[in-house]
Amino acid sequence: MTKIDHNQRINDQLAEQITQLIEGVNSEDFTLPFASLAVRPHNVATGHRATGANALIAMLKGSAFYSTYNGWQKLGYQVKSKADFYIARPRKVKTGEKVNESTGDTESQYGVFGFITDAVWDYSSVRDNVIEGFENPWTPPVIDQVDETERNDRVDQYLANVGASLTYTGEGRAFYNPGNDQIVMPERSLFSATKTSTATECFYSTLLHEHVHWTGHKSRNDRLDSKNKRGYAFEELIAEIGAAILCIDLGVSSEIRADHLQYLKGWLKALDDDKAFIKDAAAQAQKAVDYLDSLQSKTQQAAA
Repeated sequence: MTKIDHNQRINDQLAEQITQLIEGVNSEDFTLPFASLAVRPHNVATGHRATGANALIAMLKGSAFYSTYNGWQKLGYQVKSKADFYIARPRKVKTGEKVNESTGDTESQYGVFGFITDAVWDYSSVRDNVIEGFENPWTPPVIDQVDETERNDRVDQYLANVGASLTYTGEGRAFYNPGNDQIVMPERSLFSATKTSTATECFYSTLLHEHVHWTGHKSRNDRLDSKNKRGYAFEELIAEIGAAILCIDLGVSSEIRADHLQYLKGWLKALDDDKAFIKDAAAQAQKAVDYLDSLQSKTQQAAA
C-alpha cells in the first residue's frame, strides 16, 4: 500500500487553488501598500529638489534625504561606504560675454554641454558616522503622519516569539538583508489602505512576507542559494504565498486577498507564466511557515 504524503497533497491543492485564482487577476492593478517616501527627494546640503530622472532614481532607491560626499561633510557626517546611487546635473560651460543693455554691465554667457554625474549617499548610510566634535549635525525633519493601522496582538506575539532582528525606517523600504540577518520595514504610519485591503492588512502582510524571506537564511531553511539559481522571482513567490498562509492562520484576513494574487501573478509573469513554479513555491512556503510555527513552541517551552 502506497503511503500518502498528506503535506504534499495540501501543497498540491494550495497550488491548484492559487493558480485558478490568479487566472482572472490583472497584475498591473497591484499598488504598493506603503508610501515609498514621506517627502520629495532632495539634496539636504543644497536644498535642491530632485526632478525628472534624478527624482525617479531617488524614489526607486527609497531615498528622500541624500547628498554628495562634500555635502555630508558640511552637515557633520563622514562618508565611509560606496555611493548609494548617482544623479546627473547639467555641465555648464562659459561660451562668451555679453553687455546687459539695461545695466551696461558685462555678463558671462553659459551653455549646457552634456551632464556631470555626482555620487550621492542616502542619510541612512551616514547617520552613524557623525564627525567627532561637530556641533548640531543635520537630522531629518519630523514629519507628522497618521497611523491608520490597528494592532493585532496575535501576530505581534507570534513574531515576538520568532525573534527576528527588525528595524523600522521612515524611508519607505521593506526588505530582508541576509548579510546582517535583519528585516527592514517602513514605519506603520507609511501604510495605507488599497482597493482590496485595509492599512492593517497591508502592514502585517508585508511584515509576514519579510519574515518568510528571513526563514531562507543558511542557518534556517537554507533556501536563498536556490533563489540565485532559480531567480529572484521564485523567492518572491515563496514569500508571498507564505505571507498569504500566515495572514489566514493568524487572523489578519479570512481569505487570500487580491493584493496577494496581483503580486503573485506579477512575479509569475517574470517566470514565463510557468504554473509549475507555483506548486514548487507553495511547498517551500509551507516549509517556511512550519519553521516559524516551530519557534512558537520552543519559545513557550523556554519561558515555562
